[in-house]
Amino acid sequence: MKKPFLTFALASATLFLAAARADEPKPAAAPAPASVLTADQAALLKRYDLNHDGKLDENELAAAHEAMLKGNQAGAVDGERGRKVRAALLKKFDTNGDGQLDENERAEMKKFFLARYDKNGDGRLDDAERAAMREDFKARAQANKQAN
Repeated sequence: MKKPFLTFALASATLFLAAARADEPKPAAAPAPASVLTADQAALLKRYDLNHDGKLDENELAAAHEAMLKGNQAGAVDGERGRKVRAALLKKFDTNGDGQLDENERAEMKKFFLARYDKNGDGRLDDAERAAMREDFKARAQANKQAN
């Protein structure tokens, strides 16, 4: 499996799951320093954090997600594999068939990822759950690579 597919899958899952955190009350705290973010996360934040508050709000998150589905995120969705990933996500979650994910469809996608990876049931992914999700993605990518 090529790096763009894995990058897209991880970025998509991160974006969908980040919305779960937006729904819960947050203590007043400074945004995470840029040094804590990976290079990909920092690039996403820089590109889509329009109000420059150091985090993606619901609208910014939706814009980032739509751009990724449309293939506008450099390196994330390109070539045949990128089109297959986009098609698979839309096939699974685009229930009204309009070729994009609306608020309800994004909520269903978030529920799907939380149901699969939120082992403690708190409605968000902690560090261990995110690490397990990444390992699952890597294992699936490797299995797909070996199958092809």
